[in-house]
Amino acid sequence: MRSILLRAKGFYGANPLHLLALLGCFALAGYAVTFWLDDPLLPRLVIWFLAAVIGHDLVLFPLYALADWSVTGALRALKPRRAGTATALVSPLNYLRTPVLGAGLTFVLFFPGIIMQGADTVHAATGLDQTPYLGRWLLLSAAMFGASAVVYAIRLGVASKPLRATKRAARAMIRPGERVLATAGTPGQAPEAVGTTEGLYYRDGDAAWSRVGWEDLSEARWHEDDHELRIAGAEHEVIGLPVPGDLPDVVHTMITSTHVNTSVVDLGDGHRASVTVSRRPRTGELVWRTRLENGADPADPELRTRLDAAIGTLRADLGL
Repeated sequence: MRSILLRAKGFYGANPLHLLALLGCFALAGYAVTFWLDDPLLPRLVIWFLAAVIGHDLVLFPLYALADWSVTGALRALKPRRAGTATALVSPLNYLRTPVLGAGLTFVLFFPGIIMQGADTVHAATGLDQTPYLGRWLLLSAAMFGASAVVYAIRLGVASKPLRATKRAARAMIRPGERVLATAGTPGQAPEAVGTTEGLYYRDGDAAWSRVGWEDLSEARWHEDDHELRIAGAEHEVIGLPVPGDLPDVVHTMITSTHVNTSVVDLGDGHRASVTVSRRPRTGELVWRTRLENGADPADPELRTRLDAAIGTLRADLGL
């Protein structure tokens, strides 16, 4: 029996229950048509039906499909590229689609009353006018959007609860005055790494935590395949992050925002040095880092004098 159902699904393209429901809809529509067979308005009804089909499939459907595609693309561009935030856990798309669909359907249903078509006929038959239709439709639409927003806010709050617990655990270990920007790790558990307004905290080994300021980092690369964040500064570190969240993006942004300049200066005798200038996020203080190349001895006093002179020239050139 199961194999028969699978073959039927493969042939039809959907569950056989879908076909059964569709046939039931056609049967119900056919039954409704029988009431109109002797009605002289049947040709007009058929014309309106065909016009509605053509208007929907050739005009309305492309328009709202394009609108839905545009909103989906915009949300995809705005939302975080990695899992780990509440907005990534709860997409707002269906919470926009539902009230828009409700507002659209009620507008179509009450369109004659909204535009006050046949106002004289309605007044003669009922003694009422059509003035309230527009205002009530607007209120109904606003209520649908409001209810959808409330439900989305509740869903977002429930989804973000583990993330808030993770941030509370992160705040317990960072320095006073710093603010958590992003965490990496499973929501609801202790973080594996934390990015703050002033630096990066990460586990060194099994339990110990290390800290490096943004001004001390020159580069960071995220390797998706290996789930590793590789940072470079005074030393190179590889940080394993199975659940990265937004941390790689935050690290890249903070390093870029604190970096001022990197130059290679010639020290003579075939020696060169890489000089990097960064600013501390909170104070704006300049931090100069140098790295000698070609195996130069940093303890050589003559080389040190040349390096200081090169840094002074570079400082003047940069206006720092």
